[in-house]
Amino acid sequence: MTKYNVALGCGYFAIFFVSHGIGTLAIPYYQMTLGVDPLLLGLVLTIPVFVSALISPWVANVIDAIAPLKHSQRMLLIGSGWICAAAYAAMWAVPVHWSVDQSIAYLLACSLVFYFFATFMTVIMRCQAMEATSDTHGITSVMGFTSVFEKLGSILYFWLFPLAQSKLFSSLAVGMKTIGLWVAVLLIGVLSTLAGIWGKSRNVSAIASQVFSTEKSVPFNPQLLKQINLLFVVTVLQFGLIGACINVDFYLLVYFVEGGDIAQGAFWKGYLSTAYAVMGLITIPVIVKAGNRFGKKQTLFAIYLINCINAMFKWVLYQPDMDYWLVLDAVLGAWIWTAHTTLIPALLADVCYENQQKTGVLSDSFVVGRHNRFLNFGLVLSFVLSGWMLNVIGFNADTPGAQPSGVIYAMQAILVGGSLLVSVCAMAVLSRFTFQRSNSTALR
Repeated sequence: MTKYNVALGCGYFAIFFVSHGIGTLAIPYYQMTLGVDPLLLGLVLTIPVFVSALISPWVANVIDAIAPLKHSQRMLLIGSGWICAAAYAAMWAVPVHWSVDQSIAYLLACSLVFYFFATFMTVIMRCQAMEATSDTHGITSVMGFTSVFEKLGSILYFWLFPLAQSKLFSSLAVGMKTIGLWVAVLLIGVLSTLAGIWGKSRNVSAIASQVFSTEKSVPFNPQLLKQINLLFVVTVLQFGLIGACINVDFYLLVYFVEGGDIAQGAFWKGYLSTAYAVMGLITIPVIVKAGNRFGKKQTLFAIYLINCINAMFKWVLYQPDMDYWLVLDAVLGAWIWTAHTTLIPALLADVCYENQQKTGVLSDSFVVGRHNRFLNFGLVLSFVLSGWMLNVIGFNADTPGAQPSGVIYAMQAILVGGSLLVSVCAMAVLSRFTFQRSNSTALR
């Protein structure tokens, strides 16, 4: 284990909490506890992510522009990490006597600061991982290694709200402030600092001779760019449309499986998230080995078939008295999320190194910046669409106990039918991805 491996692990652990740390607490606290309308909360969570999506290519340009300056990447990563940490801690310290409008405006302000600097953290770390090796099998292993730390984060993150509710704290407000501060300092600030100290400087071969402001001026092969765009579409489908559909699982657990008990619903969501994380860890070596043996695209396609089966099983699993059987959802459903943290980045890296062979420039920051843009567009779509669907089907956050049977049935249809249909669409897009890497190494 080298310092560079530790840097990648710390950095990816930190950006996991940067990516997932807000939503996991905002829904049960701001919506289910403070009573914020789900569509309004979805919009407030969407705006900062949308801003991050818009600025991602610009952030990649900035990182490239300052790369020649000694320690610039290190200082930018550390500085961004601590600003993110401060904003994250602040958003859970909202005064309990404030009105809903004041609370939601406060969350929006903190989130805007948070996501602006989180974009720098994310692009820097993903470029570092992509530049770890040019070998096509080796890059899959690197992405598998970084996925381990994201899955470890998955084990912890959804237990944050149940922990804030525990008897360790005198009130939920105190618990939220304390847990938010712990996550901010230890899991974002400190880990980003370690990643910055032990990380490597950018690979000079990855940086073009000028800062590019538009796609037309980037030395990227047009045919390869078309192939990358297909992967971006799959990313939006997975994190946007499928993400919106499976967001309903938490609501089903609370208002159907547990009859409106938020604490119990959050507990079983934590149980399910932990199962997903553990299964994710188990699937990493299998997916890496399968990707290197059978091909990354073929492995990803097969995993989407498994996801179709998982979608149909959800109808049976999300029922009262099926609590412990929810683990089967993770057994079938964890594969696709692991694939999107291993195979998709590895495929993008392969295309970048093929581009280096053709143009002389790796341009990984160009690809990472745009992948982050489409990933965040997917999250935006997920936030807005899930909130909109809940309002359309008649969900009422102020209704105590279970929701009407028609609302529950609509949630089940979204969770099952939506996940299945979009998985089939993703497979259709993948069928058009025809890229084959010419060799296993590229120029360095």
